[in-house]
Amino acid sequence: MEKNKISEDSIKILNRRSFIIISIGVLLSFIISVRLFSLQVINFNFYKKKSVENKVSIKLTPPIRGNIYDSKNNLLAGSSSLYEFVVFKYLNKDYFREIKNLDLLIKLDLNFDKIKNRLKNYNDYIGFSVKRAKWEQIVKFEKNKFKFNSIKIIESKKRYYPYKNFSHVIGYMGQPTQSYEHYPKGVFHLEKSYENHLKGTPGKVFSEVNAKGKIIRETSIEKSIKGNDLYLTLDLNLQNYSQSLLPPDKKGSVIVLSVIDGSILSMNSNPNFDAQIFEDRENNKINEFLKDEKKPLFNRAFSGFYPPGSVFKPIPALLGLQRNLINTQTEVFCKGHSSLGDRNYYCWKKDGHGKVNLKRAIKESCDVFFYELAKKINIDDIAILSTKLGLNKEYDIGLSNLGKGLIPDKKWKKAFLEQSWYQGETLITSIGQGYNLTSPLQLATLYSAILNGGKYPIPKLDKKIPTKFIGKKFNSEHQKILINALNSVVQEPRGTAYKLSITNPEFVKIGGKTGTSQVIRIKESEREDDLYKSKEVEERFKDHSVFVGYAPYDKPKYIASVVIENGGSGSAVAAPIAHKILNFAYKNNV
Repeated sequence: MEKNKISEDSIKILNRRSFIIISIGVLLSFIISVRLFSLQVINFNFYKKKSVENKVSIKLTPPIRGNIYDSKNNLLAGSSSLYEFVVFKYLNKDYFREIKNLDLLIKLDLNFDKIKNRLKNYNDYIGFSVKRAKWEQIVKFEKNKFKFNSIKIIESKKRYYPYKNFSHVIGYMGQPTQSYEHYPKGVFHLEKSYENHLKGTPGKVFSEVNAKGKIIRETSIEKSIKGNDLYLTLDLNLQNYSQSLLPPDKKGSVIVLSVIDGSILSMNSNPNFDAQIFEDRENNKINEFLKDEKKPLFNRAFSGFYPPGSVFKPIPALLGLQRNLINTQTEVFCKGHSSLGDRNYYCWKKDGHGKVNLKRAIKESCDVFFYELAKKINIDDIAILSTKLGLNKEYDIGLSNLGKGLIPDKKWKKAFLEQSWYQGETLITSIGQGYNLTSPLQLATLYSAILNGGKYPIPKLDKKIPTKFIGKKFNSEHQKILINALNSVVQEPRGTAYKLSITNPEFVKIGGKTGTSQVIRIKESEREDDLYKSKEVEERFKDHSVFVGYAPYDKPKYIASVVIENGGSGSAVAAPIAHKILNFAYKNNV
């Protein structure tokens, strides 16, 4: 009995152990099955991809970047061939010595530390670009190529800019800055803002590789896709002609705008620069541009903001008409100044204009008429109307350094200067001085708004963007009054720009407004003694010369906005330039 009991206990223990072992086995089998299911079914695609990557090398091939054309399909930016010195590490273990020997032979001025760091973890079988090769360097290398096993000359593509006068609009390319970026990219102006449109899609070369990464054979190729082309509203001939008229010794700018659809037909800035030097990596010239005090990279037509001077006067004039504060019969006596409190506000004409109505005030640019009008209006109303007519706004047309300028109001002054607004500042603002800051593009847009009766097209550079109108129509009679006055500036005797009609009678007839933008305040004592006209003024303190004109004067199609920094009188400097540009545009049917 005792033996049977021991035997039964042994069997129970054995059964218990067997159950545990079997349970563990079943559990392990389940886990393994789940894992196999995960590997082979759930994550099949993931591990298949990993397996392929271990035996397949994928090399990207650069796409050709989209071209940029003017409005008549002239090429402004394209792609051209270039050659580079490329090193393949697997061809020679002592590849770095060959790089040094190449530099000794051709004088490439290489940064060895930088190259060494980048090559440290670089794939042995993928070419590394050491430097671009110039033609004379290629010739010298070919004569000595037997000395270099790891270095080859490979053809590639670079950006080509045939016309430097478009550099302030098109911009230029730069090297990739992120790990996921493989090719040069746009870093300024249109090249930057239209990067995704222009860049295209890289191609792929699939190659079978061994365990060390050495390419055994190519298996397939996916061709790269060229980037999309970009068509601009700019006109090549007008752009080059406008640039040629800007005084070479002065900083200045030009905008030519279509009254009809807001197309920017010409955008010029002086001093100019050549975007090609950035693509060709001419570091000495690049450094000269970056250090130049005249800031040649700065697009003054788009990002330059100046007091508009008298070209601003149609805004308070329109406000006065809308509020029934003035009409065509309203007269003011100009004796050379207007008084407010204990201060005098001077007209540019020391002896005054005598009796002036609105038309004559614009035609002869009488400041006193607008001082008297400003005493009756609110600065906030001027700011509101200015904004409605295109000032104090950002125009995102694809260029870098976007800005909106300034048309001041009470709220602005309180917020930024922590001061209250004084009525005398309204007088100064009404003649385009004081805190007012406008760009040449904004001034062209202001006159587009006036010529279109308040509802005007948004400026654009991209030809394929549909025309979009903003604003609201204002009283057509008020528009006629303003345009009649602006036409008289050029077409009638005593107009500030009447000399244009006499000098070039064969030119297209234009209307417009002159402006002389004051850079520094003239002291009352200097004004009383006429000293400010006779004394030598430092160049940077001279007045800016401003003119905004349109052609033809009876059926406007083009607007030209010209600003010459420290150029002096608007009628003497900016106006003749604008007249020539408008005539060119009209006669050539741009």
